[in-house]
Amino acid sequence: MSRQRLNVLVVDDEAPARDELAFLLRQQEAVGRVAMAAGASECVDLLGRGGFDAVFLDVRMPHLDGLALARVIGRMVQPPHVVFVTAYEDHAVEAFGLAAVDYLMKPVRPERLGVTIGRLTRAMAPLDGHASAAALEDRIAVSARGQIRLLPISEVRVAVADGEGASVLTQDGRYHVRQSLHELEHRLQGHGFLRVHRGYLVNMNHVSSIESFFNGTYLLKLSGLRDLTVPVSRRHAADLKSAIRL
Repeated sequence: MSRQRLNVLVVDDEAPARDELAFLLRQQEAVGRVAMAAGASECVDLLGRGGFDAVFLDVRMPHLDGLALARVIGRMVQPPHVVFVTAYEDHAVEAFGLAAVDYLMKPVRPERLGVTIGRLTRAMAPLDGHASAAALEDRIAVSARGQIRLLPISEVRVAVADGEGASVLTQDGRYHVRQSLHELEHRLQGHGFLRVHRGYLVNMNHVSSIESFFNGTYLLKLSGLRDLTVPVSRRHAADLKSAIRL
């Protein structure tokens, strides 16, 4: 059975950029309906009518910028997925902190847009049947006070190597998992996690700041974990910079 095509909304205050992205999206086989909005008010009005799977947001717009608009969208009952589209690199960390599926740089290349559409398609997969399997796909089994708890993956800030297994940290606590960090890295693919050190796997959706350290390394701070600083090794620094377009 073929998967339903994506219905998307392009939001950009500049008509040429808006039209160009809409044109490129219509060339994507996985994309169905493509609508356009010139700003936040029109975007919210269209989304209020429902039926959109994803919104492609320009970051810098007058009145209400794309980042602020994404926060508004995130408070909707059934928010669509968000992809940021911009000519500027300096908002990448904040964008991923808002759980954006991707961060596209202008001018958008068709092959790069294809990668984004693939990510959106995978993100939409839990909505296509097999509800019980999809629910488990978004949760991870952890040990808590002698019980097995199914923890939403989105709540996990970081996974840390812990002896032969690993621990995952959320805003509320630390939990042991039976998988090794290497196994967790494969398990959490597609959920926004990045290996930044041999001992750390970080959920990029919760990175609040990045600080240059020394000799090409970095230090990360995560929302909800004020007392934890995660090191980024030289070996993984390039992956971090690629992930956030640094």
